[in-house]
Amino acid sequence: MNQSNEHFSSLRRHEEYFLSGGDLFFLIQHTIFRVHRYFYERESDFFRNILATPASPGALRQGTAEANAIVLDNITPDEFAKFNWVFYNPKYSLYNRPVEDWTVILSLAHRWGFPEVHALAVRELEKLEFPDLDRIVVYHKYDVDRRLLVTRYAALCEREEPLTVEEGARLGMETAMTIAQGREIARAIPATPGGPRLPKAAGLPFEEMAVIIKNLFGVVPPSPVESPAGLIPRKASLSTATVSTLGSRIFCQ
Repeated sequence: MNQSNEHFSSLRRHEEYFLSGGDLFFLIQHTIFRVHRYFYERESDFFRNILATPASPGALRQGTAEANAIVLDNITPDEFAKFNWVFYNPKYSLYNRPVEDWTVILSLAHRWGFPEVHALAVRELEKLEFPDLDRIVVYHKYDVDRRLLVTRYAALCEREEPLTVEEGARLGMETAMTIAQGREIARAIPATPGGPRLPKAAGLPFEEMAVIIKNLFGVVPPSPVESPAGLIPRKASLSTATVSTLGSRIFCQ
């Protein structure tokens, strides 16, 4: 048996996503997937460019057979199966999957440029319980709208304990420093005019905390017809100028 035959004999067809009517082949590690080209051409410039590449004279176009399947690196067969489940979900509009699965789907949609799949993953993640810090890390990594994080940033600013070293490392220096600044600003605001500083930010009205967060993170407020989940626009009583002044005072002390 030559090397080529040995290679093909070591491959296996995916038990669920090797579809008889599929016209596009992928190779992930030692697993062959056969799916429908339509889903990959419809939305992703990344795959459109691959599939539009002309074949060499006498050769098959890439991805049209098992022998010339498109090889995808830095991904496992299980992750690719999760991604394809979005297209072939037998429950139609019911997308019951845990946070871990939607995070994988979000990451691949971001990597390959599937904006609709990316938006679906975000919508489903917004319905699920997800620790605030973990959500912030994931949303930052995969370019999710920062407006969805206003209440999550606020939660880290309002909690009694400051960020740990490990949490700061996960968030990155810029985000960790901004959270620390938000905590200080919130605690620098007196409970009553001329009164003492608040002992903790949890006593600050949500409207004022939201203004602090939006100002520090540069979050653009949604339009009246665009109100993302996770943030209910409310009238704020704390001005941006006040937040900026308080921040300057704290970091100049």
